[in-house]
Amino acid sequence: MTEIVKLKGVVRALSFMVKALIVLRMTLDDYRIKRGWSYSELARQVGASHAAIVRRWCLRHDETGRSIPNPLYMERIINMSMGEVMPNDFYIRRY
Repeated sequence: MTEIVKLKGVVRALSFMVKALIVLRMTLDDYRIKRGWSYSELARQVGASHAAIVRRWCLRHDETGRSIPNPLYMERIINMSMGEVMPNDFYIRRY
């Protein structure tokens, strides 16, 4: 019986940690600002052809013109940010 109680505690702790990680994630624009990069520099870092493209990736969910990177650029963003910006960060609305 005590093993079950311990296991429930571990599951609860892991659940809390996962939720905390989700909250700690950042948007691409947060990452850009954290690094002190312009849109042009961000475009250079991910190999995009123009700053206007990455600026559209950085727009908030409710802004017109917002777009989501295709799989090639998504992978580059994940690698460049070392996982700080993930695909979910483009789909989950931040408040």
